[in-house]
Order: sequence, then structure tokens, then C-alpha cells
Amino acid sequence: MNTIKQLRLGVTELHVSSFERSLPFYTDILGFTLLERTDSTVTLGNNAKDPILLLKEDAQLKEKPDHEPGLYHFAVLLPTRKSLGTWLAHVIKKGYPLIGASDHYFSEAIYLNDPDGIGVEVYADRPEDVWVGENGELKGGGNAPLDGDGLLQEAADSTWEGLPAGTVMGHLHFHLNPEEADSFYVNTLGFNIRMAPPASLFIAAGVYHHHLAFNGWGRGRKGTIDPSFSGIRSYTLIFPEETDRQPVVDRLKHAGIQVKTIGESNEFVDPFGVLIRLQIEDTDQKEGAENGQTY
Repeated sequence: MNTIKQLRLGVTELHVSSFERSLPFYTDILGFTLLERTDSTVTLGNNAKDPILLLKEDAQLKEKPDHEPGLYHFAVLLPTRKSLGTWLAHVIKKGYPLIGASDHYFSEAIYLNDPDGIGVEVYADRPEDVWVGENGELKGGGNAPLDGDGLLQEAADSTWEGLPAGTVMGHLHFHLNPEEADSFYVNTLGFNIRMAPPASLFIAAGVYHHHLAFNGWGRGRKGTIDPSFSGIRSYTLIFPEETDRQPVVDRLKHAGIQVKTIGESNEFVDPFGVLIRLQIEDTDQKEGAENGQTY
């Protein structure tokens, strides 16, 4: 079977219940730059004005209970370990509560929740040659204690100025049944399995540790995402060239999945009810994205 060799994540769409509550978190705590705002939408990006998140407001939304299918967390990838330490010093100064911190060997990660209970990971990768073996296999993984003091010391001479250029959406982790995800994302779309711990699945294009993850911890979380809860509605997969995207479109159509062409995107809905956009890299933004994550 042909597998996806190269891609990165583009704009992710989240629905929140109140901009008044959410925007101070996304701009003041996480450090996003507000790029565009309408009555019902906000586009957020890094300091280089590369768009990363699209927020939509719906006052009727409820917070997703933990046992319901949906987004576990979205993960903001910073370009360097020093920038992660700078962000950590910033969030400590702000006094915003953190819910976890881990050394995953391939990355160092810090976790918190937004005002709607949407999980957020802020992380930095270690150099690829540390965690990719000679044959492309993933080395390491796990949940060791984070060296927070080392991060802060590395960033001691830096000043927080928001999410730096090169910051991208690193990965998305879902509370969704991993067996269903395997059937669609691996067997149909063509992602590679990178890790499969108990009741979970971590997949990627190429040798990255994971672009997407799915877990069935707790009650298994079978079924589709309920749109009455806050959380994810769509996300974007960006391919380097049309020759990388077209085989994925062909496999989707062969599997009987309806694929629509909307402007520059090929769009479809996955088995969990999430809209996915397949796009080609914008050459004007490619350099900034590659500074944050190699393919």
C-alpha cells in the first residue's frame, strides 16, 4: 500500500462558547497573534502572521464531558527548546494553571486547558536524529518527568514576545476509538503507524513521531463527535506538491468517500464527523513552516 510521505498540519477550526472568555487565553496566555476578526470568527497565528487557528463563537455550546468522543488536545509546536522555556516562564508569571508536563523523549511538552475545557499541548521537538532510527523507526517515547528548571534556565536571557515565527500546529490528539481510526486513517488515507500503546494509536506522514493520535481510554469513545459540545470542527493537511495530494484523493474516492473541491482545497468528512481539508503548500509560507517542523 502507498503511504503518505510528507505533509504538515495547517489551520485547525475550533468552536468556543465565548470570545470574551477565550480570546484572553489564546492571545495573552498562549501567545497567538490576532490576524483577523469578524462578528463570529477569529483567525490566530504566530508572530510571522502565519494562520494556525480559526475560532468560531457559539454561545449555545456545552463543554465536552471527558467520556464523550472529541478532541483530547491540539498541540502547538514551538521552533526551539529555548522558545518553549520562554513560554513556560511567561505562563508561570501569568499564574495560569498547568495540568501536566512530560518528557516524551522525542519532545518536551506542557499541558493546559482553555476556558471551554479544550486540551492544549505546547511543546518543542528534540532533534530528529535523536528519536529516528537508521531505518526510520521511532526510538523512545513515554512520559518521563519534564526538566522544567532546565527549560527555564535555557530561556533565562530571553523575553516573551508571543508565539515566534516557525510556530505551527504540530499534531492533533483525539478521544476517538483507535480501531476505527486505524481502519480509515491508516488503511484508507495512508498514514504510518508510529506507536500503538494500549488503547491508542499514533500515526504520521513519513518519520515524524505523530501528526495525529487517537485514544479510547476510559469508555472507548466510539461514535462521532457531538457538535453541541465545544471543540474541533475541521483541520487542514498540507502537502508539498499536487503529486503528494492526488494519491490520497484517489484512495478516498476509491473507498467511496465523497470529496469536494472548494477553491484550492479538496474536502471530505472523516468517519467521526470532522471536516478535513487537503491543500498544497503555499510557497510564500513554506519557509516559515519548515523552520518549525521538518517533513
